[in-house]
Amino acid sequence: MKAAALAIIEYLLGFVALALFAFLAFGRGPASDDGFVYAFKVSGLVAAIEVAFLLVRTRPANRLILGATIWLIAGAAAAYLELWWWLRVYQQFGEASLFVSMLVVGLASTWLSPSGFVAKLGPIIEVRRASLLLLASVLVALVVAVYFRGDVKYAAVLPVIALSWLNRLLRLRVTGVA
Repeated sequence: MKAAALAIIEYLLGFVALALFAFLAFGRGPASDDGFVYAFKVSGLVAAIEVAFLLVRTRPANRLILGATIWLIAGAAAAYLELWWWLRVYQQFGEASLFVSMLVVGLASTWLSPSGFVAKLGPIIEVRRASLLLLASVLVALVVAVYFRGDVKYAAVLPVIALSWLNRLLRLRVTGVA
């Protein structure tokens, strides 16, 4: 029971920084450049704390959360360092830039980590198959984000939720230890 409760809390805390970004950037009235800069500065700090938490754990970190936090930290660094060109790249790609970050993390972890993109140790063929399926799903989310660009609900929120649930299902299918 205690392990299940901790798993639920860990899962909910995992996307706190991304949820905070969404609230600060879109939930306080019309979106603006200043609102995005502020949202990146605040949520990027929360994302840095999340990454620190993820890296000190004994279990492999959730790669989707890692991709999202890297996206936020890069945006926060650009905001603090006034690298406006980087934020314009984010703005140009819209919600799709989040999925590009997840895709990079997914590619690297699929090929370089024994726990793959799904972050679960097990037979390499199962881990690789599940990771490739999750990678393909992130590509679909990227296409959806491009198609629905500007509609945060359909371009980001729903795809992130779907990817998160798919990741959990794929992890259950990998027989292993973590």
